[in-house]
Amino acid sequence: MPKGFFNTSKLKSDDKTQRAARCGLCGLYKHCITPKMQPSGKGRKKILLVAEAPGAKEDELNQHLIGQSGLYLKRQLRRLGIDLHKDCIKTNAVICRRQNNETPTDEMIMACRPNLIKTIKKYEPNVIILLGAVSVKSMLKHIWKEDIGVIGKWGGSCIPCHNPNTWIVPTYHPSYLLRMDDKILNRIFHNHLKLAISKAKSKPWKNPPDYKSQVEVIMRPSKAAREIKGMMAFGGKMAFDYESNCLKPEGKGPEIISCSICRQGKQTISFPWSGEVIDTMETFLKSPIKKIAHNLKFEDRWTRAILGFPVNGWFWDTMIAAHTLDNTPGITGLKFQSFILLGQESYDDHVKPFFKPKKGSRFNRIKELDLNELLLYGGLDSLLTYKIAMKQINKFKKREQK
Repeated sequence: MPKGFFNTSKLKSDDKTQRAARCGLCGLYKHCITPKMQPSGKGRKKILLVAEAPGAKEDELNQHLIGQSGLYLKRQLRRLGIDLHKDCIKTNAVICRRQNNETPTDEMIMACRPNLIKTIKKYEPNVIILLGAVSVKSMLKHIWKEDIGVIGKWGGSCIPCHNPNTWIVPTYHPSYLLRMDDKILNRIFHNHLKLAISKAKSKPWKNPPDYKSQVEVIMRPSKAAREIKGMMAFGGKMAFDYESNCLKPEGKGPEIISCSICRQGKQTISFPWSGEVIDTMETFLKSPIKKIAHNLKFEDRWTRAILGFPVNGWFWDTMIAAHTLDNTPGITGLKFQSFILLGQESYDDHVKPFFKPKKGSRFNRIKELDLNELLLYGGLDSLLTYKIAMKQINKFKKREQK
């Protein structure tokens, strides 16, 4: 992959990844008995538990998770054969107690985040269990860099994170479970812990993948056409994706700007929609080759409007499958599924603004993007869609076997 990915159209973004803790600005240390509480526990099982912040008792005795919430967690872990103090490392997203045990603010979380990152680098856990919304926000907003939303959106995920190379399992904070006193929530929490512990023996990746490097950008339509013909000759399942200048293809002015195809997860190409490659794509779209897309009605609608026929050979829609596997609101998007299933961090930060319609127009600013950037982005969409589909198919098979 060429250096400077998303270089040309770079936009200013918030600083969510500052490297130095800013405890002086936070000020919490001034009111603590035990300021800047350090991690504890022997960590024999390579499990890192991240709670929200020290409570009054923890602050007084300089010990993590020793109140009612800690005792509840200790019992739950013991049921799964885990000793809280011997098998785990314990820390907090905010390492100083806030007066009256109030929930830490976003500014406090951001100021303390480098402490958490430092802890992860030091102990290199195989799995990180995030207890509650504050710890989820601290860890995931550093990686995901988007709105975290409610904890229920993340609960039960087992994210194969790339950097750090570790499993991340978000779940509820024990204090919330004690307040709710709900048997179903307690069971869900138990299952989350069980899932996390099952991953503690090893890291998710021997070598974290670089998906961007697996996308071949092809500028010449003739070369793209040859590659597509070769892919069709090999056969197998293929994911494809369009990038267009608006959402709906009807009327005057809609255009497909680029297209990408991934064959069996082994070859991914991305190319401009022009010249002889369009004729080759017509052949591909009419062929019985099994086709995969994320929200396939988009690609099908554009094919009908621009080329005059429906796509043949639809096999899988990763958006519908995501909803079928888990109907939690807000989780079916391609970027979210790429993160929770494949560990792929957000890769559209610099292109997303160009997909928004111009003021007073139905058309977006996609043509203002550097073409190389657009093609890399589109290629990732196809590659990740294919890989997500394979993960989903395996999940359905496992359900059938139960």
